[in-house]
Amino acid sequence: MAVAPTHLAFISAFLIILFTSPCIGLFICPSQESQALLFFKEALKVSDGILSSWDNRSDCCSTWEGISCNYATGHVELVNLTAYTNHTEQGLQSGVISSSLCSLPFLKYLILKSIVGLTGNIPSCLGNLSYLQVLVLKNNSLTGIVPPAICLLTNLGHLDVSINQLVGILPPCLGNLTFPRILIVHYSKLTGQVPISLNKLSLLKFLSISGNKFNGSLQLTGLSSLNLLFARDFSLPENVTSSQLALPSSIKVLWLSHITITDSLFDNLAELKFLYVSYCVLNISASWLPSFQLAGLDLVSCSIGGRVPDWLFTQYSLQRLALADDNIVGEIPKWLMENNPQLFLFNISGNHFNGSLFVPSRSIRWMTVFDVSRNAFTGHVASTWPPDLQLLMVNDNSLIGNIPPVGNLSALKVLMMNDNSFRGSIPSEIVQLKQLQILDLSSNNISGVIPHSLGSLKAMTLPREDGHILSSQLNPFQVITKDNGVKSYSGIGPIESIIYQVPSHDELDMTVKGLNLKYAYIFSTLTGMDLSNNQLNGKIPWDFGKLKGLRYLNLSMNNLSGIIPPSLGDMSELESLDLSTNRLSGKIPEEIELATSLAVLNLSNNNLSGSIPQGQQMTTFPNTSCSGNPYLEGCPLPKKCSWPEFTHHPPPNDMENRNVDHRKHIVWYYIGVRLSHVAGYCCVMFLLALRKGWRQKYFKWGDKILKFLFPCIRNRGL
Repeated sequence: MAVAPTHLAFISAFLIILFTSPCIGLFICPSQESQALLFFKEALKVSDGILSSWDNRSDCCSTWEGISCNYATGHVELVNLTAYTNHTEQGLQSGVISSSLCSLPFLKYLILKSIVGLTGNIPSCLGNLSYLQVLVLKNNSLTGIVPPAICLLTNLGHLDVSINQLVGILPPCLGNLTFPRILIVHYSKLTGQVPISLNKLSLLKFLSISGNKFNGSLQLTGLSSLNLLFARDFSLPENVTSSQLALPSSIKVLWLSHITITDSLFDNLAELKFLYVSYCVLNISASWLPSFQLAGLDLVSCSIGGRVPDWLFTQYSLQRLALADDNIVGEIPKWLMENNPQLFLFNISGNHFNGSLFVPSRSIRWMTVFDVSRNAFTGHVASTWPPDLQLLMVNDNSLIGNIPPVGNLSALKVLMMNDNSFRGSIPSEIVQLKQLQILDLSSNNISGVIPHSLGSLKAMTLPREDGHILSSQLNPFQVITKDNGVKSYSGIGPIESIIYQVPSHDELDMTVKGLNLKYAYIFSTLTGMDLSNNQLNGKIPWDFGKLKGLRYLNLSMNNLSGIIPPSLGDMSELESLDLSTNRLSGKIPEEIELATSLAVLNLSNNNLSGSIPQGQQMTTFPNTSCSGNPYLEGCPLPKKCSWPEFTHHPPPNDMENRNVDHRKHIVWYYIGVRLSHVAGYCCVMFLLALRKGWRQKYFKWGDKILKFLFPCIRNRGL
């Protein structure tokens, strides 16, 4: 039977797709390699359900999680297990890297990252994997040394053993590697000197040795391709010389700490784009003119002479500027921002800047972080802000006036104006900030009622699983590419397009769980509202129960009255609730037991009454959580509730005296009610005794009521 030309063409096309498609392999995973992976899984001691796809009944190349093979040969080329960090109860409890991985002779990529329970040594036999190009063992709990056998990996281009518990020295033989482009060993416990042999790595582009205990000199002039050098906590002499610190001219990103910096350090760094230095002494002459144009500068916790460095006047391309905790005094030079219209991060927190707060104009379109907290600024705040702000921090100054308008800042996620002297009411336009995650207006002179609209802040109403993630400008690490696009950097991939890897806006102060805490790198999960220590009155809005994503709520030290809304029990993510030192009355709602995430509760120094709910949740709180409420019964802990000694400063309106007066009024109120009942009863009896007709009608009406309620009386003819 002849085959039609159209059918023949169809069959030919099908066969071509079948045998050439990258999704359809002709070979399955070799049995010895699948067996090696199963031994590796067994050594990891994974919990049930983790790596469940790894079994003898399926092909490791097609269905196994984290495994990829060469579709022409079927050999395993990639093992990638990551992201078990936040799931220890479901992931790895303990385990080691089995030497069975060394039985994967064609392995090119081995990535074991953020596996909490991964311990033990790095197997030396990994040096036998001659095809290995990427070895990432980052953020685990590995111990022992960096095995010299790694130096045998002649095709290795990317080595990352950072954030472990490794000890010993960095093997000098690493200088014999042929193609390394990325070498990351930061935040372990490595000691000794950085091998001079690393100068032979002419292709190396990224070297990170921060957070170890290296000492001696840092001679890296032979690294002619090096673009990024992270060497924080490197122990250099106080007055470092060129013989002790010598850097290649190719460096674009430099991160140092605990060092005295002179202008000679930058003599040959004309290509430098980003300079991050902390805990330094800046000893640069006033007449020095740099040969570079920076895109990013961090001088944090440095001694820089008490003023903004003069040489910054020559910089016109800054996108990021952080001069934090540098003991700078005086006013902000206006040219600092006017010269750099591309700024997206401006941080001068923790200094002694004074005078009026200079707010950048709308021409600085790209600014997303504006932090002038912990200074001595005075006066009113201007009403214009860069429209794309995501983080606005003017807290801990001496600013006055009403809270400036912020309703047009649609991207704002963090608003901190606490510890100033702002007055007036809370502007209802804050509800327009759909992405707001952190609101702190505490310790001001704000009055009026709490707007009900605050219960509709969208980002605070979303449960945690729906996510509250700030943009990449605020993430712990980010990368800006040559086209100025911002993206996250996974640590794998071509380094050529990367210009810099930038640290995040480091810390955020918030008063939660009764303490003033510093939070680092957690903007993506923290949601909180602090309106404490003001003069707010009225009731707590019932709409606050809609804030299902809120983790911290502090309304203490105000004049709030009324009951505690039962709707607060709907706040499923709430971890800390402070309503202390107000005028709240009524019972503690039973619904508070529904807030199962609640770890800290403070209802002290109010006028609450009745019995305290005796559920399991309430019994976990200390005695002080209910103290100062004399009409409460059944405190959570064996200790008896008693009058507290105030641990907070009273609000500006003498709250303690008014609470005592209010309690006296309650006592006299109940006495008056009882006396009125007695007086009313006596009056009725007196009138019935005087008027016979009224008395007969009263008893007749009483008989009818009794016969209606008790028919048996009527049936007996009574």
